[in-house]
Amino acid sequence: MANEPWIARIGWLNWADGATLTALHPGPATLGVDRLKIIYTGQYHEQTGTELAVRLSFAEPKPVDAVVFPMVNATSAATMRVRANSRADMAGTSLYNYTGTANVDPAINYAIHLLPSTVTAQHWEVAVTDPSLSVSRAGRLVVMPLHRFANNFRPDWNRAWEDISDEREGDDGTMYAKEKPKRRVFTCDFGFLTRAEADDVALEIERVVGKTRDVLLVARPNAPNLGKYTIWGKPLDAGGVSQPNFRVFTKQFKIKERRR
Repeated sequence: MANEPWIARIGWLNWADGATLTALHPGPATLGVDRLKIIYTGQYHEQTGTELAVRLSFAEPKPVDAVVFPMVNATSAATMRVRANSRADMAGTSLYNYTGTANVDPAINYAIHLLPSTVTAQHWEVAVTDPSLSVSRAGRLVVMPLHRFANNFRPDWNRAWEDISDEREGDDGTMYAKEKPKRRVFTCDFGFLTRAEADDVALEIERVVGKTRDVLLVARPNAPNLGKYTIWGKPLDAGGVSQPNFRVFTKQFKIKERRR
């Protein structure tokens, strides 16, 4: 079952945060490319024109399964370019080359590309192009490996939009609300983790990510509307890993999206 394309995948090591980033198009100096490393997606990076393009160089080759720009201003017509190369100027041996849909859902604002198989490379170029734009923005850059679970999560999983607006009721019963942003929350239970997944995925995410970093969960990797089933955000404490029976391990993930 582990190789089925519909099985959920999760990543927690964002190589982009440790990379050297280079913007390929000009933009305001105050909105420079290193803003893509800031965990707060509202502090976006901006480039002038129809395309936002970035080159990344790692200290050593890294395995990559997913490239995501959360919080883009692109439309559903946007395309995405993902290239991997043996040289930083992208003039060496081509290790991967994709140009196609960016899977942008305007309600979700992610540009997403899932590689068909893991590619290990030191130098990458990623871009989102939308002819309708005069200014291109993104709140974050995610370049990471993904773990595909051996068994999918239980069917009673939940997706919700959380509204954090302040509400109050007047003495006469009038209802008031101070509008604030909405964000998504995914909750899913993995009821049949392997021992290796319990030790090296679920507990490793708690150790590395904790309460301060983020994960990428792709709940349905083969979904045509990929953005609706993908979330980048902070995992909430869901009680660690349980072992309800011999060689049976369970873990609940509850992930609150970073939209700001």
